[in-house]
Amino acid sequence: MYLGKGKFPPVKNFISVIHSKDGLFEDFKEKISKDFGEIDTESEPFPFDFTDYYKPEMGENLYRQFFSFKNLTEGDFIVEIKKKCLEYEEKYSEEGKRRLNIDPGYIDLYKLVLVSEKYMGHKIYLREGICADMVLLLGKNKITPFVWTFPDFKSGIYDKYFLNLRNIYKNQLKEMKIIP
Repeated sequence: MYLGKGKFPPVKNFISVIHSKDGLFEDFKEKISKDFGEIDTESEPFPFDFTDYYKPEMGENLYRQFFSFKNLTEGDFIVEIKKKCLEYEEKYSEEGKRRLNIDPGYIDLYKLVLVSEKYMGHKIYLREGICADMVLLLGKNKITPFVWTFPDFKSGIYDKYFLNLRNIYKNQLKEMKIIP
C-alpha cells in the first residue's frame, strides 16, 4: 500500500504483558486504558513456558497476554506508550523485582513490531533509548517469523490472535478510506 511520499498509514497498538495471574494484569489494563484509550481486543492468557528467563525475577507459572487499543496512531507514538509502560513496570515492582513485564508494540498490514530498551544488531533505534524490533511478518492468512524472533512468537501459538487483530485493523483502515 503506497500512500505517497512521506505518508504512512496509522498503526494498531497493542501491549504484551507477562504476569502471574495475581490480578495485576487487570489493574494495569484498566489504568493504561485511561492513558491511551479504549481497549478493543484481549487474548487468552497463554502459558509462558518457553524460557526460564523471567523466573528469578517474577517467579513461576507465568502467562503472556495481549490487548490492543481501539484508536489507531502514528507509528512513532509507540515510544510514548513504552515510556508509560516503563513507569507502570516500576510502579508494580516489589523490592526491585518486576511483577509485570510490559512490552508494547504495533501492527500494520505487513508486520508486528515490539519496542524495547535493549539494543541488538537487528533492532532499529527510534529515540529516547527505545528500539523497534520487527518480530513477525504478517500476511493475509500466514505469519512468518525471523531468525531473531522470540521462541514463543516463533511457535505460532499467538498467530490466531494476531491474524484476527490484523483483520480488525484492516477493517479500520477501510472505514477510514485508507485502503479500498
